[in-house]
Amino acid sequence: MTPSLSNFLTSLVAGVAIVVIPASIGLFFLSQTDQVDRKL
Repeated sequence: MTPSLSNFLTSLVAGVAIVVIPASIGLFFLSQTDQVDRKL
């Protein structure tokens, strides 16, 4: 594996860990606490 490929994969993993996971957790908790009443 070349160093540039290793750095690319490391940055992908870091991006997922820093951005995607906390955003998903935040949206999940927000959706649980802020429920919308839909009446037909």
